[in-house]
Amino acid sequence: MCRMILAHGQFDALAVLEAARAMSCGETACHDGPIKQHPNGWGCLWLEQGHIRTLHGTGTFAEALPGIEVDRLRHSRFLAVHVRHATLSKNHGIEFSHPLWRTSGATQWYMMHNGFLPTVYAQLGMAESRFDSAEYLEYIVDRVTPADFTRDYLRGKMAQVAPGGSAANAIFVTRERAWAWQWHPDDTPYPDYFTLHRCQQSNSTFISSEPVLTLGAASQWHRMSNHELHEIPFGE
Repeated sequence: MCRMILAHGQFDALAVLEAARAMSCGETACHDGPIKQHPNGWGCLWLEQGHIRTLHGTGTFAEALPGIEVDRLRHSRFLAVHVRHATLSKNHGIEFSHPLWRTSGATQWYMMHNGFLPTVYAQLGMAESRFDSAEYLEYIVDRVTPADFTRDYLRGKMAQVAPGGSAANAIFVTRERAWAWQWHPDDTPYPDYFTLHRCQQSNSTFISSEPVLTLGAASQWHRMSNHELHEIPFGE
């Protein structure tokens, strides 16, 4: 299970990184889930002169944060950060740090995932799961174009996945836009833990696994509905 946050528009990059650090340490964990700390790897994704840049690490984000070159991020209009709690002990290491990426047709897709989807592998014709998040990315983006990446498309894909998963919450990114996707089973025992929160301000948007009051007052944060898809065009 993981925590993640995105920022779009005009924002303080260091404040967003600090918000991710706070979530990784459990400092903002006002939710119903049993997992409070997320120490098993991290990743950042941002726009730099029209190109997507990524940075990955293992260990805790709190330890890594002082070494990140924040100046590279200060002029970006989009930043996403992912901090990870590995569900399975075998899935530790840099290759499991998000964002993950995959090419489909002419599109390079990136994804950060919060949740555990141990049954999605069957949709790919695999005998068993190796890494659920990578299988989720392949299942979702193969043979789809950004123009067809809609709420109905995602709901239809998830309806075909066998029960047993906890959540499919994700941030998907291409060079032209990003999407924040909220999905968990209706009978989840931890609806607060698996709900994304959106803070809309005059010149910025934040979407986060947890409301972070250093970025916006409590009254500015609103829960996303289950199966809600929020789209962010980078040209606006």
